[in-house]
Amino acid sequence: MNNILILRPQAQAAELQQLLAQRAEQLQVPVTSQSASMLRISEYDDPNYSLANILAEQWHGAMMVSVNAAHYFAKQARAWAPQAAMPRCRWFAVGPVSAKAISDVVQRPVCCPWRQHNSDALLALPELQQVEGQRWLIIRGHGGRELFADTLRARGAEVTYLEVYQRQSQPPTASQLSEWQQGIDTIMVTSAEQLGAFLAAAPNDSKDWLAECIWVVASARLQQLLPSGLSRRVVVADSAASFAMVDAWQQAIQLTKEV
Repeated sequence: MNNILILRPQAQAAELQQLLAQRAEQLQVPVTSQSASMLRISEYDDPNYSLANILAEQWHGAMMVSVNAAHYFAKQARAWAPQAAMPRCRWFAVGPVSAKAISDVVQRPVCCPWRQHNSDALLALPELQQVEGQRWLIIRGHGGRELFADTLRARGAEVTYLEVYQRQSQPPTASQLSEWQQGIDTIMVTSAEQLGAFLAAAPNDSKDWLAECIWVVASARLQQLLPSGLSRRVVVADSAASFAMVDAWQQAIQLTKEV
């Protein structure tokens, strides 16, 4: 529980590492942490839509799926439609971190689930139950998940995607993997894409190490994505927010002490 690998880009992991250090000091537990991203994120120019036209249309509701979506959407809006106003519609996010990023871009309130921060909790919000005949905009990465859009369509909404970034695999080096196997005993993951890329890059001789690690994951869906041999020591956080991941890590410590 003392040597933690966070599968997140450094910029997004910095807050989590800071909170981990503070909580560890409170608990008087020695901790080291490092972050690594299994994905390289870059801008994507959606060939299907003009961003200026998207901004000029009327929407009943809109969401950005992540902080990356907010970042690249804002970048493209500044470059390609600097005079255009942001859609004056209801904006939604999965959790408070992305909600703040979106609000900074659109300068409007952004709604997100209060307790659990995932697509299922978002789709359970009362505001999203009666959407028949409405037009919705989803800003996401290239080839993202379909759950949110499919559910809104099933409820009678018309959904348009605008894809503003793309993911490319960035596997760890052999020396990184060797170093992690020697020292890492806890792995934190908040993204299905990061988890998939990490597991795909892990060599066969790392399976025993991975099975011995404590896994702190951001949702039950991520837990289900873990291979059966790796799912014996898993703690599920309430969300991907840094404070929730730290709370789950503390819970893992308590469970380990009780065993």
